[in-house]
Amino acid sequence: MATKKTTKSATRDYSILSQLRALRGQRLATVTGAIIGAVVPVLVYRIAHHHAAISPALWLIVAGGLLFSASSVYGWGMRLFGGQWYKAGGFTLLLELSTVFVQGWESKLALSVLILINAVNLAHALVVGNRPARRKA
Repeated sequence: MATKKTTKSATRDYSILSQLRALRGQRLATVTGAIIGAVVPVLVYRIAHHHAAISPALWLIVAGGLLFSASSVYGWGMRLFGGQWYKAGGFTLLLELSTVFVQGWESKLALSVLILINAVNLAHALVVGNRPARRKA
């Protein structure tokens, strides 16, 4: 019977709960990830709601922030919804575009969720690295 060789990079589990568990005892990475993860969605929100109307060129900054955040949110959505790309895509569009184009508490709720997702995702990347797992040949 052949035995499987497993390496650390091949057995990484990037599920949402495992990301949270990996942060236990990793205070510096968690705080750093939370700060960096919060900066992007907060800047996107502030620029879209308070500055882009004055200078339309600032929408480029908003687009860059949306692209950065959407990649993390889509990955979480894929894991959360069992790989159903249309649900992950809808979830991503809902959160990202609500933060930019909606006024009121709904926008702030979407912003809060984006901060959480980006914070955990970046903190996890600091703890375990950000390299994809190797695929079997």
